[in-house]
Amino acid sequence: MEEIRTATDVEDFLRGANFMSASGGGDPVVERAQLMADLEAGRSIGWTPLEQFADDDVLFCVCYSGAIAPEVFEDKSERAAALGGSVQHDHPFLPAVQLLERQLGVRCAGLISVEIGGINSGAILSAAARLGLPLANADYAGRAIAELHSTTLEMFGAPVLPFACADQFGNETLVVGGASNAWTERISKHIAQAALGIVACAFAALPAARVKEIAIAGTMAESLALGRAIREADGDPVQAAADALDGWVLFRGTVSERTWENNGYMEGRHTIAGTGDSAGHALEVWFRNENHVTWLDGEPWVASPDLIEFCDAVTAEPLVNTNLAVGQQIAVVGRRRRDAFDSDAGLAVLGPKHFGFDLPFRGIEALVPA
Repeated sequence: MEEIRTATDVEDFLRGANFMSASGGGDPVVERAQLMADLEAGRSIGWTPLEQFADDDVLFCVCYSGAIAPEVFEDKSERAAALGGSVQHDHPFLPAVQLLERQLGVRCAGLISVEIGGINSGAILSAAARLGLPLANADYAGRAIAELHSTTLEMFGAPVLPFACADQFGNETLVVGGASNAWTERISKHIAQAALGIVACAFAALPAARVKEIAIAGTMAESLALGRAIREADGDPVQAAADALDGWVLFRGTVSERTWENNGYMEGRHTIAGTGDSAGHALEVWFRNENHVTWLDGEPWVASPDLIEFCDAVTAEPLVNTNLAVGQQIAVVGRRRRDAFDSDAGLAVLGPKHFGFDLPFRGIEALVPA
């Protein structure tokens, strides 16, 4: 098992995971504190290669479901009290996993993340440590995604039900039937809204043999290495981040406009006025939690499933759409889509047309200089 042993490791891991979130994985403030507490308590924190799981081991996928809009992260104690409740769990992944175990009558042999992102990756790392379960060095998207049906689970037809949900107030819900993954996603978002914004989920209980066929391997270790590369950069950290991803610095500029709404997702647009090498140009970015579609000077440009990440223009610290502000100086880094998504099936679940844009997908490698 590769382990997180120091506070610096925690920071590096969260930085790297957040960078691969396409600015939609959420700011891992709570998860940072939980992992630091895990270190203090002497818990084993880390991940295990997929090949080390026995084929008949049952792995549970876990994640938070909800929007990343600012109000989701506000103190909910008064609203909870008005409903006759209070915080019962500061780590609701634990009751979610236990609920799914009871429903299926099986023992969870390990966890796997649905995505890579600041909140979900940090939360699952801490959950595995607190449950004493191994965590797979893998996930089902290779980046952050807004929807369950934008994962390799959808692409390969893997079952996700039953779907166990638990919130921090002690409420537990099971989805035992669903017409599609899109319906399950919709239902989980409504449960999250009822739970005052976010809910922990455990689902897709699959034998490791199946997980090995469909998961994107190595992504937890990749997050740690990326975060470390940014911290240790000799020169321009933004370029160092792009190099660590085999990617590109796409744009540098100032956020000039920002509009969004919370419709179960945080959805909206940012406009960035170019500076430096990007001076005289404008970049528009549409996001649904994560950045998904861009227009350079009004023309369609880089889009999902390629990664589009905002970061600080000087330090390359990843930035999330939750907190982006007009006037902020940012850089935009891109990387090529994961191999699993470089297909008709991948474009169907994460390409521009999936989000309702009648645009042809052109890979990032064809849009930016070598």
